[in-house]
Amino acid sequence: MRARIVALLIAICFASTAYCQSSTHQSIVIRCSEATLVRPRAGHAFKGNIENEDYAFSARIPIGLTGWTGVAPHAPFHGFVIFLDSHENACIVFEVHIRVDEEDTQKPPAGARVIHLGKAKGWQSTREDKVGNVNLTNIRTTFSFKRSNRTDDGEVLLVTPTADIKETRAAYDDFIRSLKFGR
Repeated sequence: MRARIVALLIAICFASTAYCQSSTHQSIVIRCSEATLVRPRAGHAFKGNIENEDYAFSARIPIGLTGWTGVAPHAPFHGFVIFLDSHENACIVFEVHIRVDEEDTQKPPAGARVIHLGKAKGWQSTREDKVGNVNLTNIRTTFSFKRSNRTDDGEVLLVTPTADIKETRAAYDDFIRSLKFGR
């Protein structure tokens, strides 16, 4: 059983690098290059309104932006990355997965505010720090969606230079407001 869980986690890591990398950086501020290996024009592209039956969610990519999976179109869906600038310094990383161990519940970060994403419960926290010679802000919205037969967990992470927070936060908030689990 343990070998199957490890194999599943490895498969999820290959399909969704954003989850594997960002989940290990819960307490520090990170750059887009540390949050994901996905790059623009790599993998399947998402624009406009999105609906996913597997995870029972709908969302809207902000106008003029594209979400990239970094994997082939036929690969299992685990999320995407939206780059907010041409230098890839600002991004929104969206990941979702099935909870493998029901006893492994999402724990809200200290000081996080509760938000609702349709029928999913979420928690949002903000961290700022200097990384290299740039002040960065990470806004992390973690969520859980309890269904009759399973629980889906995930995260929406904004990585942005603090100097650009007004513009990038507007795109992030637009995406978060559109994200709804359950129908």
